[in-house]
Amino acid sequence: MVITEFLDLSALLVPERTAIAFEGKRYSYAELKERVNRLADSLSRLSLKKGERAAIIEVNCNEYVEACFATVKLGGIFVPLNFRIREEELTYLVNKAEPKILFAGSRYADMVNSVRSQLPSVKHFIIIGGKYKGMLSYDELIASGSAEEKTFAEVKDEDIAMLMFTAGTTGFPKGVPQDHNSYSSYVLTNVDPPDPEAAAETNLLVMPLYHVAGMQALMAGIYGGRTIALMRQFEEKEWFETVQREKATRVMVVPTMLKRIVDSPDFDKYDLSCVRVITYGAAACPYEVLKKAI
Repeated sequence: MVITEFLDLSALLVPERTAIAFEGKRYSYAELKERVNRLADSLSRLSLKKGERAAIIEVNCNEYVEACFATVKLGGIFVPLNFRIREEELTYLVNKAEPKILFAGSRYADMVNSVRSQLPSVKHFIIIGGKYKGMLSYDELIASGSAEEKTFAEVKDEDIAMLMFTAGTTGFPKGVPQDHNSYSSYVLTNVDPPDPEAAAETNLLVMPLYHVAGMQALMAGIYGGRTIALMRQFEEKEWFETVQREKATRVMVVPTMLKRIVDSPDFDKYDLSCVRVITYGAAACPYEVLKKAI
């Protein structure tokens, strides 16, 4: 099963259910699929073909999700970049990945523009949020693309879907190719498909999408027809507010996040009773922290 089918399934079974809730914007599964179709059509007209790469440097946002699904819909390879990298690291990673397209959030536009002459593989720079001289507008690509469902290329389970870079703790990051099977094998084993008769679960997704844990959580949520409450990046107060506002039933955290959550003086000021599942990893959890969390 290829990852675009995760979205297709949920758009078919629960089209009106909210797929993405992000900073006041809400997109149903039907709307998310339409936006992916529009972007894929525009990327096709920019000549992105099967096996070619599209990279992104941006914090979590709905456009990030759309760019991922649109790229793989064309048979392309999606390349998420760490949004904390510096200029020299950006140049190194882009030249290693050799993307044809580079999506850049507005906060990264100046950095990308300063090194664009050193990125020979990139034929199209796309700005997310606003406009920037010499870059294509993401919003205009969405508006000009066709919403019609199209098959652009034959995509197989064993085809590469993403190229994700390691943390680079002992040197420069290394690219790790991941095929569609690497996600579908996990998702199909651990997640049930959408049930139109059941109440929707809500995943709070704060893990960065350039990390495999964040991307895996995204794919599980999309396949399960869950509502994904998306945060740009972790901040305690915003985390509490988002859990309470969106009535999140599932959250994923890492050790530093969980400690900051339970140690926060605001911990008891919010209603977190909606949370049913806490996914935690990367280190042992001290008993006193776990006890307070549950």
